[in-house]
Amino acid sequence: MEILKSTGIALSSQVYGESDIACNFYTSDFGKRKFVFKGLKKSGKRSRAATEPGAVASIIYYYRDDRDSFIVNQCDIEKYYSSITENLEKIFFLYFMLESVEKTCGYNSADSAIYTLLLAGLDALSKTARPAHLSLFFLLHLLRNHGVLPDVDSCKSCGVQDFQQFLLDTIDLRPVCIPCARRHSTDSVRRLPALPGRMRDCIVLFLDRKFASIDLDDYTEDEVLDVLFNLSLFVEDYFHAELKTKSFIFSGRFK
Repeated sequence: MEILKSTGIALSSQVYGESDIACNFYTSDFGKRKFVFKGLKKSGKRSRAATEPGAVASIIYYYRDDRDSFIVNQCDIEKYYSSITENLEKIFFLYFMLESVEKTCGYNSADSAIYTLLLAGLDALSKTARPAHLSLFFLLHLLRNHGVLPDVDSCKSCGVQDFQQFLLDTIDLRPVCIPCARRHSTDSVRRLPALPGRMRDCIVLFLDRKFASIDLDDYTEDEVLDVLFNLSLFVEDYFHAELKTKSFIFSGRFK
């Protein structure tokens, strides 16, 4: 057994046993890891803030290579985003972003780019007035870090490049123009909203530019949520995982 130290971002937490708290963190050095905070639930002296989703903390823990969870010896909060936790809308998008990382990343597989993206995403979410736009930006970049990029240049069925509306097939993230969607309707596109052609430009722009440099007024929240919904369905299909938090931000919007 050895004692290790790492900085991580809390992804989720749950009660473990009678008094322990188990928490998944995405760490800067080792990727996603599960930590157990012994006795934290019943402790009157130790704060549970470090295990709250979105908290950034330095963790000292006992490591054994034959274990899939590790006992925390000491934990200190480095960042806590009260501007997020005091805003219900931002909380919903925070949980969505965190779950997107948790459900698409395996344990103990370090990726400094994803850690950096997540930390930057939290900073941006704490400041922006457009959390939906930020979540779309974040998910696009997360997918790119996983080696998945939408190809929106042309309709996947007929190859036409000039179309006013399209559907985004959640099987492969390829656009389908409306005439082709009507002729070759499939389960993967039948339930999707039609997207205006300029949302192709939005996807490309969000991947090419820094978030702070984008004129977000060019794209309405409804349009952004439509694309984000498409991407959410793709993530669930591609990674074989349900994004439970999507119900928070799409509640009553789509069936």
